[in-house]
Amino acid sequence: MRLQTDHGTLEWDGTGTIRVRYDGPLGERVIPVEALSGVRVSGALDLELREHADPLLSVSGGSYGSIYHFEIDDLAAAERLASEIRIARARRAVPETAATAWLVAPPLAADALEGRDATVAVANGLLMFAYPRSATRRKKADGNPRSISLADILDVEWRPREGRHAGFVRVGTTGTPVERPRPKHDPAAVRVAAEDEIEALFFAARLLTRIQP
Repeated sequence: MRLQTDHGTLEWDGTGTIRVRYDGPLGERVIPVEALSGVRVSGALDLELREHADPLLSVSGGSYGSIYHFEIDDLAAAERLASEIRIARARRAVPETAATAWLVAPPLAADALEGRDATVAVANGLLMFAYPRSATRRKKADGNPRSISLADILDVEWRPREGRHAGFVRVGTTGTPVERPRPKHDPAAVRVAAEDEIEALFFAARLLTRIQP
């Protein structure tokens, strides 16, 4: 079954896989029913994902969930699709609890990200930060360049621009203080320009799958 949506084309293979071909930079994403906690039709089709199923949702704190909200003109077809997906989930006894491994692959991403106040790169098991001269003194307090072992990273966070505050990517380790400095001063954060936010999201999601298989 294939449906045209506001995001692009959604295709259901009838057994257990949803393939979404997005019109934008997300490209094609493959979503197994094992990644879903439910599906809902209420004026639109919403795929509800299990926690820890999709790294894009995890790094964004769920704020990127709109990619699973599909406006569809043919709601009767959407209801039929939702019914088939529910049956497939029931047959496979898919739980609604958090997934134990990533079930949706992150989009392709480069191994480096150039931000406004740092360049970060992954190489040889390390996440390396290089700060420009314009970065704040607090940002460079732990050294320039600075390296963090991927094994020491506990979480990865991406946030889009909010008002006057730039979007950013940052990581947390066992040594991260409970009260963190603002991203402008945080050595483990890189602020990104608005036009680079999607690239930063993809980088963050790929990094998360490296530290949490």
